[in-house]
Amino acid sequence: MDIIKGKKQDLSGILDIISNCIKHMESQSIYQWNKFYPNSDIIENDIKSEHCYVLKDNGKYIAYVAINEEQSPEYSQISWSTDGIKVLVIHRLSVHPESQGKGIAKKMLKFIEDVATKNNYSCIRLDAYSGNETALKLYENFGYKKVGQVYFPWRDLPFYCYEKNIIN
Repeated sequence: MDIIKGKKQDLSGILDIISNCIKHMESQSIYQWNKFYPNSDIIENDIKSEHCYVLKDNGKYIAYVAINEEQSPEYSQISWSTDGIKVLVIHRLSVHPESQGKGIAKKMLKFIEDVATKNNYSCIRLDAYSGNETALKLYENFGYKKVGQVYFPWRDLPFYCYEKNIIN
């Protein structure tokens, strides 16, 4: 099970992970994502810009994430704890529901932290839907510190902003 850069031919597998995650979250009354976000245009852009990573096991798509330096404009409202000189941002981390609870998200976070360390990032930032307790616990247990919250126009609940210092 290796994490590799996503390619054009991975699009349908990634969209399958996302659609299954949306169904799974909605079954738990978590309305974090929908048919508009994240959509195929967003994922295609992740692939084209080479910010997309997938984890496959025997050809089956297990997890997906996009990482880059793009911070949402809403992040400017946050009092971040680091200087933010070189920031890596996590977007759309998702694990197929059939593979959840098996340490896959932790494996993805470890991979992201390795990328951040190798590329001299000062910190990692992300936002997580406040209605998704599982995701919040994952990030907090992995050493991410909640530094504030933002609202996105298409969601009722806030998204919590997290940050982890990488430079030791």
